[in-house]
Amino acid sequence: MKTVRVLALLGLGMLVGVWSCRRKEKNDPTPTVSEEVLQEVAQDNARVEGEENFLGEAADEGGEDFSMGRVESTDSVLPACARRSWDPEQRLLIIDFGSTNCLGHDGVYRRGKIFIRFSGPSWRRAGSRAYITTQDFFVNDNQHIVEKVLYHEGLNNVGERIIRDTVLVHRVITPNGTIEWRANRTYRQIQGQNTPRRVDDVWLIEGGAQGTTRRGRPFTTQIVEPLKVVASCQFRVPIKGIWRLLTDSRTVTLNYDPYGNEACDRVASLQVNDRPPVNITLR
Repeated sequence: MKTVRVLALLGLGMLVGVWSCRRKEKNDPTPTVSEEVLQEVAQDNARVEGEENFLGEAADEGGEDFSMGRVESTDSVLPACARRSWDPEQRLLIIDFGSTNCLGHDGVYRRGKIFIRFSGPSWRRAGSRAYITTQDFFVNDNQHIVEKVLYHEGLNNVGERIIRDTVLVHRVITPNGTIEWRANRTYRQIQGQNTPRRVDDVWLIEGGAQGTTRRGRPFTTQIVEPLKVVASCQFRVPIKGIWRLLTDSRTVTLNYDPYGNEACDRVASLQVNDRPPVNITLR
């Protein structure tokens, strides 16, 4: 099954910012956050979104490949330290990273279990669903509690695969607070859907998210230029695309292709309001 090579975006790293407060006026005690904290918020969102893409990719792969046990293929989203098991009666796929950290191809450490329950027709047919939850699941030592549903719409009128992604909850427990994240996104496969190889897959991601940061601040995001993900990129982050995040009446823009060359790297730019953008390295 073709799959989104993300973002795992997909597992993107968090920037620990500096909390800065000031009174805007003597009669206005409302604190204003620093640009470092706003960048931290953007990194939090990128981190969660990246792991969401990894989960979607694992489900998409598992929906067509029921070879169980230790993963041997280097084309798999899963590393060799992960194991898969299948319950045919419940149509339940269990991905177990073990109780100690397991290093993924994307440079992210994971442990714990992912449960994927399929319903409807076989996964590659329109109308299929994959219900995904986690148990004692940690990413780089931060616990991720996830409940999400993938819905396979099938092909559009030009032969592109369409998968709808509804994130009911994605909670990340960090030493500095808990991130809450919900989203509705669409994956559209524009290349590789007619070949058995995964390396030629290309996807576009659209949609938005909302939630609260580890500091309890509400935010919303919207993808304003589709995120382009190519499976051949070893870093599994978008090579192109832009999303915007709104929090505290500030707008933070993340651009995955600041140089306009669609390079397979982890460089992105962050811009707060109309300030000059600053390049960062994801993960």
